[in-house]
Amino acid sequence: MERVLSWLNQPLFPDTVIRVWMAVAAGAALLLALILAFFLIRRKKKKKRGDQAVEEPITERPEPLPELELANLQGVGSREEQQDAFGISRMDRYEEDGLLAVLCDGMGGMAEGGMIAAETASQLVGIFPWADDSDVPGWVYQRSARVYQQFRGHGGTTLVAALLKENRLSFWCVGDSDLFLLRENKLYGLNVRQEFKNDLILRALDGAFPVEEAFQDPQAGALSEYIGKEEVTCDYTRMPFLLQPEDALLLCSDGVSDTLTLKQIREAMALSSQACCDKLEEEILAAGKPGQDNYTAIALKYHGKKEEAE
Repeated sequence: MERVLSWLNQPLFPDTVIRVWMAVAAGAALLLALILAFFLIRRKKKKKRGDQAVEEPITERPEPLPELELANLQGVGSREEQQDAFGISRMDRYEEDGLLAVLCDGMGGMAEGGMIAAETASQLVGIFPWADDSDVPGWVYQRSARVYQQFRGHGGTTLVAALLKENRLSFWCVGDSDLFLLRENKLYGLNVRQEFKNDLILRALDGAFPVEEAFQDPQAGALSEYIGKEEVTCDYTRMPFLLQPEDALLLCSDGVSDTLTLKQIREAMALSSQACCDKLEEEILAAGKPGQDNYTAIALKYHGKKEEAE
């Protein structure tokens, strides 16, 4: 009996054997953990790359067109948020469809001005190309009515849209965003700013009060038309405007044109499109205007087709 008890009290394996096996087991566990971690990290990276491929927009610039230069500028100024928006159609479809540039300035102090501006620019570019330019004013009226139904006149945006097709320019404008043409170093404003000042001037010319008072009225700069009115008036070309080689165009919000002089705008537009945008921003920042509004611009320079230039 004593022999049996003595045998039962003996360890099954010597201490050295146990230590060896424990070390082997620990090493195997560590190796397994490393392998598992490697595959988890690899899988996570693949998933992340896959998500980025789906969610990230294409940022490659299209090849520049020999007959058309294009650049844009945007800054928030002294405001808390950006309420300007712009959109440009695909440049690789220029030969077939032309090029559409759209700029909207959401009305500050009104509900969701930035959202309305962004949606308006996006939707107009989204329906391009259209069958007939004469359909665009109808779209503008419908868009304004839909915004009015949602915000009841307490939310809105301006609109300036320019379509270049071959050597023809068509445009549609609502509000006080500007469309400038530089031709042979002379600057022209192609659209009419829809401000109460114009109505006041007409009343002054009818003898209601001196003309000077029209410019001094606190409401002179307020918009008389904007996307978001129940019934809106759109300023647009009835027939396309013929462009000449080396004509330059500038679409801009009032954060550009109300800060800079016409001389500064003319001098900037005489440069290449990208240099024009760089110069405009440089001048805006140098002006240091208190309460500087959001500023946005799209600069285009039409070089013309080779046969036109010759």
